[in-house]
Amino acid sequence: MKPKGSILIADTQFLTTEALRSMLDAEGYGMSVVHTRTELYEYLKANEPSLIITDYILFDFRSINDLRELGELHDGSPILVLCNSVNQMQIKELNQAGIRNIALKTDDRTELLQSVTTAMKGKKAYSGSVLDILLKEDGPAEDACLLTTSEIEIVRLISTGLTTKEIAVKKHVSFHTVTTHRKNIFRKLGVSSSPELMMFAIKAGLIYNIEYHI
Repeated sequence: MKPKGSILIADTQFLTTEALRSMLDAEGYGMSVVHTRTELYEYLKANEPSLIITDYILFDFRSINDLRELGELHDGSPILVLCNSVNQMQIKELNQAGIRNIALKTDDRTELLQSVTTAMKGKKAYSGSVLDILLKEDGPAEDACLLTTSEIEIVRLISTGLTTKEIAVKKHVSFHTVTTHRKNIFRKLGVSSSPELMMFAIKAGLIYNIEYHI
């Protein structure tokens, strides 16, 4: 069978990569697999795949900005994010990074293949389960959508235990700028302390319990 297109799988999970390889091979797609960000960029220097499939949470990306840069540098290769779970806030972040193709590893074969073929055509590809999340989920994740990308980054830096001064140094901005961000975050979310902010961020899916350093 003549290959329908070349797909690059960027994932660190053996079972995931092998399952995708088996499924896509049966459909006649050519494919390659990389396991680190370095391998990914080395591959893309010499190749332009028809589609990149990756789990941005588990893969070797430093931040979601890596996905944005990847999309800008290789706009001929659409990116399909395939992850274990996602919420409204994460979908919004992915959209802001230019990612319009999202599916879950729990989706069935038909749903996954539909996401692949739709993404390769340059159209938006949200699997049914992702659309359900967009339509039904509310609460903290919905409120968190009020935050800007910079404010979300501040929340995540706070969760690592950094002080306002340390965050300012890390982001190369003034102490006043970080203080203003903190005030805006507290106001938008209706919280009054850092522990309350962290509990909100965990519920909204902005951070995970293991990221929160007390």
